[in-house]
Amino acid sequence: MNRFILFFFFIAISFATFSQKLSVRSGDREFDDFNYTKAIEYYEYALKSDADDVYVIRRLAISYHKMKQIEKASEYFNLLIENVNKESSDFILLGNFLKERALYREAKQAYQYYLEIYPADERVKKEIENVSRFEKETLKDLICDLSPSPFNSVYSDFSPNYYKDKMVFSSGRQSKDYRDDKYDWNGEFFLDLFLYDENKVFQNKITRFGNGIGTKYHEGAICFSSDYKKMLFTRSNYSKGKLKRDKNGASNLKIFIAEEQNGRWKVVGEFPYNSDDYSVGHPSLSADGTILYFVSDIPGGFGGTDLYKSQFVDGEWSQPENLGKRVNTSGDEMFPYYNSRNSLFFSSNGHAGKGGLDLYVVNTHGRMFKPGHLGSPLNSPADDFSFVLDPKGRVGYFASNRSGGMGEDDVYSFEIEKDNRVNIITKDSIGANFIVPDKISVIEPDDIEVKHDTRKNQYSFDIKGEQSYRVLIEKTGFYPIDTVLYSHILDPEMTHTFKMNKHLVDPNTNVNFVTKDFSSGDMIVPDILQIVEPEIVDLHPELGTGEYNVKLAKGVNYRLFAKKEGYYAFDFNFTTSDSLVHTNHELLMHLMSDEDVDNEYLPKELATVYFDFDKSVVKEEAFENINKVVELLKKNKKLIVTLVARTDSRGTSVYNNALAFRRADATRAFFVKGGIDVKRVVILALGETSPFERTEGQTLEDWYRINRCVDFELNTSIDEQSKKLSGI
Repeated sequence: MNRFILFFFFIAISFATFSQKLSVRSGDREFDDFNYTKAIEYYEYALKSDADDVYVIRRLAISYHKMKQIEKASEYFNLLIENVNKESSDFILLGNFLKERALYREAKQAYQYYLEIYPADERVKKEIENVSRFEKETLKDLICDLSPSPFNSVYSDFSPNYYKDKMVFSSGRQSKDYRDDKYDWNGEFFLDLFLYDENKVFQNKITRFGNGIGTKYHEGAICFSSDYKKMLFTRSNYSKGKLKRDKNGASNLKIFIAEEQNGRWKVVGEFPYNSDDYSVGHPSLSADGTILYFVSDIPGGFGGTDLYKSQFVDGEWSQPENLGKRVNTSGDEMFPYYNSRNSLFFSSNGHAGKGGLDLYVVNTHGRMFKPGHLGSPLNSPADDFSFVLDPKGRVGYFASNRSGGMGEDDVYSFEIEKDNRVNIITKDSIGANFIVPDKISVIEPDDIEVKHDTRKNQYSFDIKGEQSYRVLIEKTGFYPIDTVLYSHILDPEMTHTFKMNKHLVDPNTNVNFVTKDFSSGDMIVPDILQIVEPEIVDLHPELGTGEYNVKLAKGVNYRLFAKKEGYYAFDFNFTTSDSLVHTNHELLMHLMSDEDVDNEYLPKELATVYFDFDKSVVKEEAFENINKVVELLKKNKKLIVTLVARTDSRGTSVYNNALAFRRADATRAFFVKGGIDVKRVVILALGETSPFERTEGQTLEDWYRINRCVDFELNTSIDEQSKKLSGI
């Protein structure tokens, strides 16, 4: 009898364990699909079997936090921190939760507990610094007043955008056009687009927008072309009457394109970089329609969701470019808004802010500043997002789920009534002492007065609008500072500190080169004349005569390379003088023999290696070609190889120059490894400056591909040339 009871006792335990694991898996599935209501049901059932399961407790705390059920979230966060199996990162979760409730002192304590375990974590240090600042914030710090928008409802209302003299926004309110389907995350109806027209009578002020594009699933986060004839909008992955899902069962978002035709909107296509496997959404289009900013969780990003941009070139959208770590973080960045003043506004929970999603702005032109926090009252401890400004940059809207609203998310309007100020402080090169410049002037735009506050040791000028300012700082005996400052009217007061360096004795010497034909003595202009070591310096002739002048550092070993069709390559090492102000070199180039001309021939199939986008790793497919060129160099000791490195035109020219050099340098390493003297491998990093011509019918992506390359050019050099050089 006892064995019989014991058998069923173990069966009951096994079934309970299986049931608990099944509930957790079901909860995880709903959690990953943002269905927090159902996830909570499964997790709470699982907790009945094991009340101390730290994973389930953590998931419940996060789920209730997402659902804005503060009391229940607090209950489970307390259980989480009291649990002996908690993880150090749970203190960050708690700190973020407390920060969103404006409990900054308690949030700081939670972050400090984490910092005791990981004292080098700079992000958490920044969080502590920020919550300390927000703790002291007063009403005088507010830059404007907020007003709830008249089209708010008890549902989620967000993503406002200007449409002519009206406003289009997304809402979870019910639309009469579709059945009563609801979204499991928050129990609201699926999102739809609505139009608010304040000039209409009350019952017609709010109408459904986008006749012709609606589905029974989500539509939202929209932008328009400057003529309002085209719009890009975010939609669930719904096509031809079917909702598509990825391998995990989640339906991702896509950007669709619609055009207005005879008073109706018609979907004419979708963004070419949409995918069934990840989300693409929240479009924002530049005024000229050539740049699209958007959000995506494309694999390989910095965090959960990152901001990207794509450029419209020759009728095609370019490969998306991640905006990089200046903007993107390990958290989530979303809801970009790009205005005509080159400002990119966005929301993030990864930059240290007041809590949840906060609003930030970053410049896309000029000096690269860190994103600016928009401050109070635009930012709050809750989620603040989907920001938009009118063309004058004074009136705007955004959404927030802060307390005191009507619904889950509400839209607020604001108006900036005052100009703000840029402050400039100048110090010596080590930053110890203040320096009073002879003059600080704003070069662009015109007519801006710079004032000097002697008490604060700073200069300042008022911001007349949201744009870049070119500033020149001058003082006798110091190098001038010519820089571009970015400012926006939503930052009450920005202070920039500059260090000024004293004039030193000129560390450089003037080096002159003259290139001539060895036989005739006539001056000639090489196809390429470049200093290739220790840095790359392009040399340009004076008026096409074959005379060159460049300033180089004194007492440094340099390597110069010259090539001209029909002549032997010129590979020359020289050292600049420590004492002479001017040094002259005559470079005598020899005509090649027919035999050596033939030896420089390299079959086309061996002449190029290609690289992946933004990569400098030599692909395995190139190894065989490189080895064949190595063998050619071994057979003919007079041959040298020039590695001509290019990039496509995406990215800045400075970045592309560096990328081209990295590609050439990585390729050179294979030649050296193959036994070729490094002096016989010359790098010419052209970057984006000399692209191949795009052929008729060639796609933009294929044109980009052929420019991501390193070409091999064989050249013949002769040792006798160096003996003909003379310092004059």
